[in-house]
Amino acid sequence: MRRTAMVLCLIAYTGAAVAAETANTNRKSRAPKVPSLEKFSCRTGPNDHQARLVVVVVKGRPMEFAYYSRLGTGVCSIHGRRGDAYTEWEDQPGAARVKLIEGSAMLEYKPGHLKLRFADVGRMVYCGMLGELNGSIEVWTKKSECTLDGVFD
Repeated sequence: MRRTAMVLCLIAYTGAAVAAETANTNRKSRAPKVPSLEKFSCRTGPNDHQARLVVVVVKGRPMEFAYYSRLGTGVCSIHGRRGDAYTEWEDQPGAARVKLIEGSAMLEYKPGHLKLRFADVGRMVYCGMLGELNGSIEVWTKKSECTLDGVFD
C-alpha cells in the first residue's frame, strides 16, 4: 500500500515538473512586447528627390503620421492625427486604415517596423499636381533611411 502511494506521488511530481518546464518554454517563444511609445522617423534621397516619414505609435496603435516628399519643385505633404477634422481612423489587427480627404492610407505596424501604403490619394489636394499617389514607404526604428516603392511614380 505504501509502495503504491509512493509511486503515485512520484508520477504526480514528474507530471508537475514536465508541465512547469513546458510553461517556461512557451514563455520564451512569445512575441516581442509592444513598447508603450515608439517613434519612427526616416529620410531618403537628396534634397531635390527625397521622401520623409514620421510616425508616432502608442501601445501598438499608430496615432499620427506625417509624410513629405519632394521631386524637383513639386512638394507633397500629408499629415494625419487621430481625432483631427481631415482624417477618419479605423483600427484593424496590426494596422490602422486612414481615410484621407481623397484616398486612403494603411499603416501596418509591428514592433520596430512600420509600413505606410497610400491608395488613390489625390495629388492635387496634397501636392498641387495631377494624378494619384499609390505606393508605400517603410521605416524601421534602428534605420534612418526609408524604403520606397512607387511613391514617385
